[in-house]
Amino acid sequence: MMPVLIALLVFISAGIGLTLWLRSQHGGSQIEPQRRGADQLSHLRWREFARLVLQAMHGRGYRPVIGPDDPPDGIPSDGSDILLERDGQRALLSCQYGSGSTVASQIVAAAASHASLRGARRVIVVTPGKFDGGVAEVVAQHDVELIDGETLWPEVRPYVAHPDAPAAAPTPTTPPKTIAFAWLGAALAGAIAFVAVDAVLPSANNGNTDPAVAVAPTPVTSAPQAAEPAAASNAQNPQSGVPTDFRELDQRRKEAANAVATLFGVSRALWSSQSTLMVYLSSPNADPMNDICPLLEQYPELAASRIQLQPPEGSDKPVRFTHCRAY
Repeated sequence: MMPVLIALLVFISAGIGLTLWLRSQHGGSQIEPQRRGADQLSHLRWREFARLVLQAMHGRGYRPVIGPDDPPDGIPSDGSDILLERDGQRALLSCQYGSGSTVASQIVAAAASHASLRGARRVIVVTPGKFDGGVAEVVAQHDVELIDGETLWPEVRPYVAHPDAPAAAPTPTTPPKTIAFAWLGAALAGAIAFVAVDAVLPSANNGNTDPAVAVAPTPVTSAPQAAEPAAASNAQNPQSGVPTDFRELDQRRKEAANAVATLFGVSRALWSSQSTLMVYLSSPNADPMNDICPLLEQYPELAASRIQLQPPEGSDKPVRFTHCRAY
């Protein structure tokens, strides 16, 4: 009986110890304060983000140019660019919202062209993410100021209610398959402990003191019993590549929508339901489906989602429903 108890103790201790160590490796790193602040920006809604950026522009002396059909706060409801004015000079503010996204040079060039049509000589492009390397050429040709998440945070920090609070990002989780391997290793350690202890201590079964008889039967049945929890844990993730944690699935949907929002011809994108992605087009003739599908197909659970292409406000184009892959 003593070898079984020791083997069970080794199995449980090793399994719990390895699980805690693996989770600390995945989620134990601390996020530095500056990164926490920039991450807060990527978890806001587009209108909240635009309002925060507009407050920062107020601090620079800019005021929105509000037309008769514009909202009182100067923030368009369709997510389009905002026209600003300071000392008689006009500038166009383009809020390219996305969680951890990279804004392409084509989007910056489109904002510069749009500025000239609206009588603005200066362009300010803001994103909580980053800009790709090709924007340098666009900046050299136009009066464009680029503000990414790290640069923007010091300007908007005075207008954030709790600037030092950690961003509401999901806690990193350890993959179930990794946990299963940890418990399988713990089962192996328990089996080795059983064999070692049983070889040293005399067996108490039926008063038999012959070591050859005492060692033989038990190790063969103990190791498979110890391996059962590992086999059960290993079956927790039947669909390879798709996480089982609800928060991680929600984060993947948010990342996909924010990536679509950075595409040329797209003003913004959001999930209207668990299976429908609404894509607001910036132009009636825009057709970004060739670029949307590769982004969604990176996530197996989103590849067959329904896509609602919403034309710009005032357009006579109908709403289109399509998808990248059949269910």
